[in-house]
Amino acid sequence: MQVSPLIQVEELSSHLSDANWKVIDVRYDLADPQYGQNSYQTARIPGALWLDLEEDLCAERTGYNGRHPLASQDVLIEKLQNLGINNDDHIVFYDDQNSMLACHAWWILRYLGHESVQVLDGGYKAWVDAGLALETDNPQAINEQGDIELKESDFEVVFLAEILDHILGNRQEGLQLVDARSEARFEGKEEPLDPIAGHIPTAINYPFAQNLTEKGTFKDPATLKSEWLAFLDGIEPTTVVHQCGSGVSACHNLFALYYAGLGISRLYHGSWSEWCSDHNRPIVTGPEGNEVPY
Repeated sequence: MQVSPLIQVEELSSHLSDANWKVIDVRYDLADPQYGQNSYQTARIPGALWLDLEEDLCAERTGYNGRHPLASQDVLIEKLQNLGINNDDHIVFYDDQNSMLACHAWWILRYLGHESVQVLDGGYKAWVDAGLALETDNPQAINEQGDIELKESDFEVVFLAEILDHILGNRQEGLQLVDARSEARFEGKEEPLDPIAGHIPTAINYPFAQNLTEKGTFKDPATLKSEWLAFLDGIEPTTVVHQCGSGVSACHNLFALYYAGLGISRLYHGSWSEWCSDHNRPIVTGPEGNEVPY
């Protein structure tokens, strides 16, 4: 039986005592790198483990590989083993950033071949709003090494070379970049995180917040499917390659397509922050999509 990628707080609450259910807190704030760890230490869903975006899930930055370069699969597996994660564990991720970090972590587990993984709908806020218990004492030490292994997966990364070939050469019909950033960042009107504003040529814009209701939970699959198909306007969903600023919020759109039943799409993890690190690459600014030299 295929596992739904999304779980509600009531269902998670009923499984907290199950030995093979592991809850992982991935809260993080781009403006405050210590926020997530401090929040986790202060209060968390009972029994939750902790993964840090930059310390655990990213490789070393070179200045040319993006703000959050993805760690190798071997390193990611080792991190999860050190966290006590096993092959037969059911994993639930949560954050407090509209599920952006949780969807990124969900994608990583699927990329590593682990299928029994979900995102908590509404995250930490939904748990608190439901009046469910929190754990506030010191987190328990991890005493056992997990046995999770790398397995085959249909979730794929698209690397810079393929994007370059697409933009500078073929511009093949089988690849459609979708940028998950805000409209203002996509059009180059503002850029709070990267040195250059604009977007990658041929990309189209679907801000990831559009996947959510006013309460910060995911829209239902039928609504997501209808809205995404209208946006894609005939583009085959499985040809979509998601990107954002650094590969994190792009996973929100990838998750939404999958949850909507539109199949598995691919991720360009390096995203805009990797693309704009080289002055020789063209960029696009403005609502008309004018392509200009960097």
